[in-house]
Amino acid sequence: MNRLLLLLALFTFFGCSATAQVTEKPAETIQISMNATEYVPADQIIFNINITVEDATPRTAFNKHKQMEMLLATTLKKMKLLEHDIRFQPVRISNRYSNNRNQEKYSITNQQVSVSFSDFDLYEELQIALIENGFSSFNANFSSSELDAGKEKALVAAITEAKSKAELIAKTSGVRIAGVKSISYGDYTVTPHSNIQYRMAADDLESAPSMMDFDQTVAISANISIEYYLLD
Repeated sequence: MNRLLLLLALFTFFGCSATAQVTEKPAETIQISMNATEYVPADQIIFNINITVEDATPRTAFNKHKQMEMLLATTLKKMKLLEHDIRFQPVRISNRYSNNRNQEKYSITNQQVSVSFSDFDLYEELQIALIENGFSSFNANFSSSELDAGKEKALVAAITEAKSKAELIAKTSGVRIAGVKSISYGDYTVTPHSNIQYRMAADDLESAPSMMDFDQTVAISANISIEYYLLD
């Protein structure tokens, strides 16, 4: 009798420990990468100026740099550029060695200044004023006051196009999309773009033609990658 009870207990113990394993089929997905570009009017110019001075010692280089900095500040004030449109970095001073046999040490300063303005007529005037005051390292790019709105439109367009393409592929394949698994997007890229539309009237003979007479736009691109779930 005791042996029978022991066998029943062992049977019950091992029987209860048995489990069934069910392997679920992994969900099918499709990944779509999309790029969309929006064009906004170029109504601003970002003017970048680099102040660099070389001299034998750090102090003499710094003193000469301060003179150049004073000339630049005076020029910008004369042109009535607004303070909140002027950005600059602190002065950096470092030592360098010449390439000659003596490897003489010298000091060099560097400072970046950025000025933005919407009056395109200032563009040529500022260049001339800088050259007349001894500046030689500067460049400019078009920008827009509508960058934020353009970024949002580009992102919405990229998402819309990605979903449309995913739905087309799924429908053609006999399945359908059922929700988003993951989304990733890259940084926006902003580049000047030429949109040539001559603005000067035919009978306007007082103004000489200029490249600034051609409309410009700024291209804003958004990159996005979306992975969708698929259902039969």
